[in-house]
Amino acid sequence: MTRKECTNIRDLTFSNWVRENLPDSSTGFLASDLDFILQNYKTKKIMLLEIKTRGTDLKSWQKNLFRNMHNWIVKGITKDWEYLGFHVIMFENTNFNDGKVFFDYKQSSQETIKKILSF
Repeated sequence: MTRKECTNIRDLTFSNWVRENLPDSSTGFLASDLDFILQNYKTKKIMLLEIKTRGTDLKSWQKNLFRNMHNWIVKGITKDWEYLGFHVIMFENTNFNDGKVFFDYKQSSQETIKKILSF
């Protein structure tokens, strides 16, 4: 089992600071967070993971950003590491128990996703 989150509360103070203090999108500046970076340091595998809830999808600029990050990592990752890619989990509502779930846009089950993420 992974260590539990310390607070279970997401502090948006820095997110709000970014929105109020950094350039806006009219300048070409875009900001996005990444939900999870999963790593197994023993097998040297790593995966990037974005979570969307309530049936939302990545915005087109986010898809481009994450596609670019994926390509940059593929080109430059250390040879003894295995990059397992960038993936999206989309919940119809908020979690596995209140609606459908999709892994990379294909309907999936909690057990299947657990197997994929437990590399």
